[in-house]
Amino acid sequence: MSKVTSKLKEEFFAVLPPTIFFFVALHVVAFVRVLMVKGTGLAPLSTVSIAVAALILGKSVLISDMLPFINRFPERPLVYNIAWKTLIYLLVSALTSVRFFAASRRNCSRQ
Repeated sequence: MSKVTSKLKEEFFAVLPPTIFFFVALHVVAFVRVLMVKGTGLAPLSTVSIAVAALILGKSVLISDMLPFINRFPERPLVYNIAWKTLIYLLVSALTSVRFFAASRRNCSRQ
């Protein structure tokens, strides 16, 4: 295999676990929203938009994993590092999802 193919394969397998997690989690959120707005006439999110959001969130988690301050507590007990990374991943995912859904709603309102 060439270097490009091996790098693409590596990236694909790296982005797969967080993308699957976000795909399932966002479908659960969409299902709850559908149940909440049932009968109101509001359109639920489509599976395609949820898949795109999951891909974006999965890649944003991998990008945040490359930040220099992500491994801040290597000498401390493991719980400190886990809590720190959880906070960083939560912030990055929240910011990314807010921007994605704000942009998608803004584009939908223009049509």
